[in-house]
Amino acid sequence: MISIVIPVYNEESAIERTLKALPFGEGVEVIIVDSQSDDKTMDIVKKYPVKIVTSPRGRAMQMNAGARIASGSILLFLHADCRIDNGGVLAIKEGIAKGYVGGCFTHKIDSPYFMFRLIELTGNIRSKVFGLFYGDQAIFVRRDIFEKVHGYPNFLIFEDAVFTKKMKRMGRVTVLNAKAYVSPRRWEKYGIMKTTLLNWALTIGFMMGVSTDRLAKLYKNIR
Repeated sequence: MISIVIPVYNEESAIERTLKALPFGEGVEVIIVDSQSDDKTMDIVKKYPVKIVTSPRGRAMQMNAGARIASGSILLFLHADCRIDNGGVLAIKEGIAKGYVGGCFTHKIDSPYFMFRLIELTGNIRSKVFGLFYGDQAIFVRRDIFEKVHGYPNFLIFEDAVFTKKMKRMGRVTVLNAKAYVSPRRWEKYGIMKTTLLNWALTIGFMMGVSTDRLAKLYKNIR
């Protein structure tokens, strides 16, 4: 079984599109981890056959909380504003069957603007060359590996990158050809160039060893 863990907080504008794209059925469970949303998020979620758990706010804490109640031998962590290709679950199973301990999807921004193609390109190169995965690429991992590395570190930012570094030490990882489509809402809210340059600066800072607490102060909440 694959357990899909989705952390949410006030995601009424995005969560339904994400849930509609999921392959509910045998062999798949969906776990929503809410941190006391006060909008219509949970009203929307309850229309779907999902497990619901609450957690203190914080993506790392929420994902870890979802993993603790998961039944699957494979975990897929999905952002509330991301959706995966129709064949995404099958692609994960095939990847694990080939001996990979985990990986992510090819990054695709859900917008036709050409500038986003360049942003995708740099992100996918980062993933394939450096094995540095971000959460909006839909990270997946074998459950036993997730437990061995003690899940996500409780950081405000780059918890995904730190986790994938630990995952890589446990075995081979892959970037699937299947795509994860992420909402362009952050770029639309703060501007494409400004957001992209900030993201690059944060990544460089992280790779140079700047503390995640300092980097988190520069990363604005989009809600």
